Amino acid sequence: MAETTPLVHSVLHATRILELYAAQRRKSLSLTEISKALGLHKTTVYRLLRTLQHAGWIEQSAKTGKYYLGTGILLVASAVSVHNTSRDLLSQEMHRLAETFNETVVLSVLLGHTGICVDLAKSRHRLGVAGERGYIVPLQSGASGKTLLAAQPEELREQLLQELEPDRTRQRLLRNQLLKILQEGFCISEGEVDQGVAAIAMPLHLKDRLFVLTISGPVDRLRSITYPKLQQGLAETISRLEQKSALLGE
Repeated sequence: MAETTPLVHSVLHATRILELYAAQRRKSLSLTEISKALGLHKTTVYRLLRTLQHAGWIEQSAKTGKYYLGTGILLVASAVSVHNTSRDLLSQEMHRLAETFNETVVLSVLLGHTGICVDLAKSRHRLGVAGERGYIVPLQSGASGKTLLAAQPEELREQLLQELEPDRTRQRLLRNQLLKILQEGFCISEGEVDQGVAAIAMPLHLKDRLFVLTISGPVDRLRSITYPKLQQGLAETISRLEQKSALLGE
């Protein structure tokens, strides 16, 4: 049955466009570059890109006109990433940590050249950190993003660093911050992404996947808990996750 069923070529072409980003390992591509790489007419590629853009899987830069992966495809990829590393195990430990400090716990990962929140456990406070799974994590600011950037292999970290900060002075400052995060094993930020919001983050290694686990909340509340206590709670959670993951062979 499957062998005689005609294929929908427009769908195949659309998946080839998405796969091209993984093959090229580039954040954005122009219409001409996609057309040449796939051997398709520009008009055909443009219609496919418009359709993918409507679905939220592709977005276009207003400044350069180039196309990059949208939050739709990133959210799908993030779901696969979490399921492949035992979603139940991660969720259980994240909610335990959120209950301990009554603050929001965020799990982030790098997909392509983009940081994304793949899961979170919210605090019970009425005033807490807003956000849902799938939001973009800026790599050049905030505890989650900078820890995620710092923990990447050196070659990729340097490539991302140059993409994020073309200015050499700011690039050098960020590089020094990343080296400090690598040495200390954690990162603390206050008001870097959202005014009045603080966070503390640490890397989490599960099999061949690198995540970042973050506790986030209003500056005053995190300061009152104290960062050393939050760091200890994060470290204990990460240790349990990595040990359980190893026992499960994940």
